[in-house]
Amino acid sequence: SRSTSMELGFHTLAAARAAAEGKSLSECVSAAEKARANSGIIFAVDTLEFLHRGGRIGGANRYLGTMLNIKPLLVVEDGKIEPLEKVRTKKKAQKRVADIVTERLQGKSNIRLAALNANAEAEAQSLIKMTAARLDVVENIIAEVSPVIGTHVGPGTVGLAYTHD
Repeated sequence: SRSTSMELGFHTLAAARAAAEGKSLSECVSAAEKARANSGIIFAVDTLEFLHRGGRIGGANRYLGTMLNIKPLLVVEDGKIEPLEKVRTKKKAQKRVADIVTERLQGKSNIRLAALNANAEAEAQSLIKMTAARLDVVENIIAEVSPVIGTHVGPGTVGLAYTHD
């Protein structure tokens, strides 16, 4: 799948919609593959503690990043969590996630968004509202991050998974 959380969920839902329409197995697989090609996921991490615990950043980076209120933006690429950008303050990080997703989906149709959160549902609601207002969104979902993602990024993390036709 090379993805996780609701990005993977979108692949599954695309196949399920195809099956509900009476499509063949190969057409259902094609629908899931198309969703995979047209999807992505971006997270804004609230605390550096869990990235440090997991060995993704060193102690000095954790200390300095915490002092400067750095909020890393992460993506899942080929099944791996990778850094995308570093932003100062939680509010700016959430706005940047919305901006990046909006840039990636500009001009696309039938967009589906999932705001993901680790014990931060209010922020997830705000993030999806901010993003959906700028795009041709046909479905919004609020969901918890998967346990795998949650152990790496910690509480307060919010993100957006997306797909389009």
